[in-house]
Amino acid sequence: MSAPCPPADLAARDPNIVKLAAGTVINRFYTAGMAPIYFDPSRNGRLNSPDGGYGVLYAAASDRGAFAETFLRSPGRRQIDPGLLARKAFVRLRLTRAIALVDLHGPGLAILGATAEIVHGGLPYDIPQAWSNAIHAHPIGADGIAYSARHDDAEICHAIFDRAAAKLDEADRVTDLDADWFWRIADIYEMGRPA
Repeated sequence: MSAPCPPADLAARDPNIVKLAAGTVINRFYTAGMAPIYFDPSRNGRLNSPDGGYGVLYAAASDRGAFAETFLRSPGRRQIDPGLLARKAFVRLRLTRAIALVDLHGPGLAILGATAEIVHGGLPYDIPQAWSNAIHAHPIGADGIAYSARHDDAEICHAIFDRAAAKLDEADRVTDLDADWFWRIADIYEMGRPA
């Protein structure tokens, strides 16, 4: 069974909202050498705009959630890919103002007529991007979407729309990931150091 498309009456539904207060810190692994605050306008991301009409920044409530979505994309792999490790850096982003995210997990799914397949299914991303577009166009004007991580469904991630760009600021960044804190997270998932 495939994920459902957004219902025709989505704009009339009252979604659950996850509010993140000003001062909240969110976590993100990003491509080293690039800007850590980047709203991707391509069609490459699951919850990106289907037509490039807006950009999306992906982050997570915890560093563990950000790790899962970045380093666990090859199920069954037991070691961190050394090339991927070298290409990534980590940033904590602080909210300068509160943001509101549509809740696309837990009871929020049923309220919208959605299922977890939207954020947990594989390619192609046509249906997830249709959901992103419908949520972006919803009259409440949410700043993005809160959803459970595909590679650790106990972790909450955020797809933040570029209209919230002025509400984010860099708190701190780490460009060398070969550090104890990183390997402690890897140990949770029994992911070893590169050979």
